[in-house]
Amino acid sequence: MNDFAALASLLCALLALHSIALYPLTLLLVAKRDRTFTAVPPLPPGRPTLAICMCAYNEEKPIEAKMERLLEIAAAYGPATIHIYADAPTDRTAALLEKYADRADIVFGQERRGKTFGMNLLVERSDSELLLFTDANVESEADVAQQLVQPLLADPEIGCTTARLVYSNRKETPTAKLGAAYWAVEEAIKRLESRSVGLIGCDGAMFIMRRSLHVTPPAHLIDDLYLSLSILISGSRIVSVDHVEVYERSATQASEEGRRKRRIACQAWNVHRALWPRLRRLPALSLYAYFSHRPMKWLMPFFVAASVCFFTLAIGLSRGAFAGLATAAGIALAYLIGSLLPLPPFSLFYSAVCSLAGVAIGTYESFILDRTYTIWNPALSVRDQTPLAEDG
Repeated sequence: MNDFAALASLLCALLALHSIALYPLTLLLVAKRDRTFTAVPPLPPGRPTLAICMCAYNEEKPIEAKMERLLEIAAAYGPATIHIYADAPTDRTAALLEKYADRADIVFGQERRGKTFGMNLLVERSDSELLLFTDANVESEADVAQQLVQPLLADPEIGCTTARLVYSNRKETPTAKLGAAYWAVEEAIKRLESRSVGLIGCDGAMFIMRRSLHVTPPAHLIDDLYLSLSILISGSRIVSVDHVEVYERSATQASEEGRRKRRIACQAWNVHRALWPRLRRLPALSLYAYFSHRPMKWLMPFFVAASVCFFTLAIGLSRGAFAGLATAAGIALAYLIGSLLPLPPFSLFYSAVCSLAGVAIGTYESFILDRTYTIWNPALSVRDQTPLAEDG
């Protein structure tokens, strides 16, 4: 029995690590060195038209700088238009956007309808050949559009390109440090996917896709994952343009990050359920990559919990009930210390547990409660606003 518990703990640990450790190792076997994209020369005349689309809720702090940068991006690219949807903000976002109404197509929502509704509306109001999607809190260089478009012009099999996201505040708190470290692993996996099967979905920080591949997402589903997985289903590839970096802040509080992971996990599973009839017809390698990068990652908290339970059981069976109880108590104490004191080993552990718990709750909400996050409030610390103190 002891051997069984120890083996089960090891197996669950390996399953938990698959999406971030074992899966990347398998990608190395099929990665091609020539499938990378470096800095490119200026685009030739006659480049395809581009619509820059962005939704904003309560973004009064970054919105002016973001609009100025979008104007610079459009001017640097050439044939580009800017389309903004203000999702009935309750702060000064709408008022700050009004002064740009002569240079951008701005829609002011009268009631909250959500990001996906807004992006769908903006796509309908544009007629460009390419679509650029970005978030209001994301920072970039002015030449980002030229850099992201170049691979699309060079290879007709590429349907979408995405920038590399870097968290700019990784030194602020243990939660921010953990989030930045996790995302660095995620971006490394994307680089391997770009050189092999293509990206298995992308985030909404900044990406460009061909309009011909756009499939209107249902308003209750998150648009970036739905669109990028639909591109994968169509047979086109998504690539990460590694030298193009964009920046945003990570959540600095463990509770905020837990709520964010809860929403993202629920939204991701909802997209999976909607697209699974088509996803299951992917070629074998792409299907393996999808399961490894997406569902296995979303199932990580359950594998981790099972591994810990079997490990505690193995300790109890081999060294006595008291040792097993002491192990469980030690884990609980580490969590408690991390929630109360800014001691790095414990606070990192606490942040990790909050993130994993958020993913587990989001999974429950999707499958059991059938919940959708059509609208949500962004984490305050991501927008450089200070929530209640935590993480010391």
